[in-house]
Amino acid sequence: MIKKLLLLLIVALLGVLIYFSATSKIVKDFKEGKNINILFIFDDVENNENIKFFVARYNSLNEYIKVLFTDENLTIVYKTKKARILKDLILETPPEKRIEFIKSEAEKLLDNKLIIDYHICVTKETFENIIKVFSKQENLKDNLDLFDICLQPEIDRDTRMVAWIKIFNYIYNHFNRFSFIKLIKDLHNKNIVINTNFELKDLFLLYSYFLNEDKVIKYADFPTVNKRKRTEIDEDSRAKIIDFFDKDYFDSDKYLRVEVLNTTKKSRLAIKAVDKIRENDFDVIDWGSSSKQYEFTTIFDFINDYEKIKEIKEVLGCGEIIFRPKEGSLMDVSVLLGQDCSIYDKLDRESED
Repeated sequence: MIKKLLLLLIVALLGVLIYFSATSKIVKDFKEGKNINILFIFDDVENNENIKFFVARYNSLNEYIKVLFTDENLTIVYKTKKARILKDLILETPPEKRIEFIKSEAEKLLDNKLIIDYHICVTKETFENIIKVFSKQENLKDNLDLFDICLQPEIDRDTRMVAWIKIFNYIYNHFNRFSFIKLIKDLHNKNIVINTNFELKDLFLLYSYFLNEDKVIKYADFPTVNKRKRTEIDEDSRAKIIDFFDKDYFDSDKYLRVEVLNTTKKSRLAIKAVDKIRENDFDVIDWGSSSKQYEFTTIFDFINDYEKIKEIKEVLGCGEIIFRPKEGSLMDVSVLLGQDCSIYDKLDRESED
């Protein structure tokens, strides 16, 4: 009985907070269909190698939430100063100024055409707690294993990026009233602080809208190029990332040019995938094996045509789509088949029999 009364009290409190938030900036932006740009920072104080930041855009009128991955090992080239690695610059910034510094650098990466409105900075402990709160018991170990992959710099960047995507998607898809209330209680009971410029009432407001929306999260990777043994900004592709945030649809009737690479030791995996993809009217013009092995199937979209490329994911039954602008590529899509890809054909079934 006490638990029920407590739950009713919490629900009533949520209603009051949401009511009084009606004059907040984020409510006005939401109602007017304005872009809400959010900087998400992951700061592992135990291991400086794990500092990471993402830029996300939310708009009540669009059907997508858009998330951009950045490469913290990017070399920032100055005209009058020595080139420096972005992560080193962040770590050299005093902790009390770090968020503002990252915000400024994120806006510069986007050519100052996307201004950050809000930030959320979490530690390893906080984010691990969020994963535990939102995970069903049967999925908890898998999600914590994914988080462990995110924290291992020796693992290739693409694999870590997909691990982040899987965690973000899981949390978003399991966002509900009870998990949200439990998260707030856990953060309070464990004295865990989330560094953010969101007000508490704003967080409750966002939660209420998330429960009533069915948006898709689209992911992109900031374009880089290797020069002089270092990673630099790919200036030729930077404008396409701005388009990624500003445009929802890619208007093209052409057949996508697809390549398929088997990154595993599973025999005939590439050709089996090619057959299935071609059956769905995609133009696969190259396939083979890759010397680089992937744990997860990854689909790189070079032209920002998410809706069409999503059909390839559905055909394979796996894969995470990442927009990565790539100037001069002969391909529109690159499918990297990972260990999680299981495609069976007649020969497989006969061998099992």
